[in-house]
Amino acid sequence: MKNRIYILLGIIAIAFSSCNLNSSSNNTPEILFVTSPFVNKTDSLSSYLTDDGIYHMDTINVGDTVTFRIFLYGYSNNLSEYNIIQSDTSSTKLILPSTNSLDSIFTSPGSDYSKGIFIFKNKVSSLYFPFRYVAKKATNDAKLTFNLSSDASFDATSGLGSNTASFVLQTPIKTPKANVKAVTKAQKK
Repeated sequence: MKNRIYILLGIIAIAFSSCNLNSSSNNTPEILFVTSPFVNKTDSLSSYLTDDGIYHMDTINVGDTVTFRIFLYGYSNNLSEYNIIQSDTSSTKLILPSTNSLDSIFTSPGSDYSKGIFIFKNKVSSLYFPFRYVAKKATNDAKLTFNLSSDASFDATSGLGSNTASFVLQTPIKTPKANVKAVTKAQKK
């Protein structure tokens, strides 16, 4: 009988000592694709992670429009800032939701939509963020860098989490074969 009481007391002690009694919960935010990115409403694009930590997406052609449906998730924490940084604005262009929609969620003075900087003005723990990505000219180095931060506070010495999430997505952009043939014929004349 005494063993059962000691086991029960041990389980209760473990349960109480494993609880977070300061009423804070911290989680690393996440950037998730709701669906795979797709081109011109027809072809989905796959991506894979390379050894250098960059996600490589399938090749797209000049003139293609890639639709991204992103879900930003802070769990129980509020999102504070979101960035989409283009490596080369001469090769690609972002088409964002309407300014009125963006202004309802992000601060006007702190955010700079043209540079891909979005500062949350209200307490938002999750957000669906669709946008389109247009290929303007051929390149192998077009990259999008996604950054998300939240108000989570982690103990710096524990190394168990972060209040930021980020990744880089690279896609080669090629000139369509039909355009290459037309250019070649024009050059011969």
